[in-house]
Amino acid sequence: MKLKEFKSYLVMPQAAANYLLRNLHFFGFLASLVLVYIYVVHQGQGRVRAYQALQQDVKEMRSKYLKMRSESIVNHQQSEMTKRLVDFERPKNGSVPHIINMP
Repeated sequence: MKLKEFKSYLVMPQAAANYLLRNLHFFGFLASLVLVYIYVVHQGQGRVRAYQALQQDVKEMRSKYLKMRSESIVNHQQSEMTKRLVDFERPKNGSVPHIINMP
């Protein structure tokens, strides 16, 4: 292909060039709207990811709370207290009892 033929493809007709120049401000406005749209979508997706991470944290904390609560209820029952106290030495008659420190 000759160089002159290739250049003929790059040349725009005068009517098309005039149309583009007359509506250049409109194309710039559309381009700015596209950029604003991309920014808003990006920010929205970031907020959704942060919200989902917080939801996951709340679920984990709730499960930890329920586990600790159930363990606490079981450990403070009288039967569990007596099981733990059996391991300590019983004071002999007339001796001072040991102080029991609860963990």
